[in-house]
Amino acid sequence: MKRITALITAAVLALSLFLLSGCGTPKGNPLPEGMDETQLLDAGREVMALLTSGEYQAVVDALRPDVVEAGTKNGPITAADIESIMVPTIEKAGAFVEETEAMATGQSDKDSGESFGVAVFVCKHEKKNVRYRLAFDTDLTLIGLQVRKV
Repeated sequence: MKRITALITAAVLALSLFLLSGCGTPKGNPLPEGMDETQLLDAGREVMALLTSGEYQAVVDALRPDVVEAGTKNGPITAADIESIMVPTIEKAGAFVEETEAMATGQSDKDSGESFGVAVFVCKHEKKNVRYRLAFDTDLTLIGLQVRKV
């Protein structure tokens, strides 16, 4: 299961859109020009709600088409791929309780130079906290995600 999760995460990040080394700081990096922090966080909350309610196909539908097509070794990203990321996390963390921290940060892809925003949320679940990192292009289309227990 860990291997599948790693493959899915690597596939979603295939475009190198998840270079989140600066996300540990409270302030983060500036968002791309024209990107609004409130809108980015709202978009992130929408995707996080889909993830925590098990609406995995809706998450796939929210992903930018080129990210879906880049997919995994087995082909385009599917709802089952998203489920394989979420289920092990939720099994250990328990049901979602509440958001406890939120921040927005800007990043850019080293290879393509594309700038994007990342909504980062730390959320309390019944047993453990979970960090959701949701990357969006400047049109607020989902381009990557990472979900981990903290």
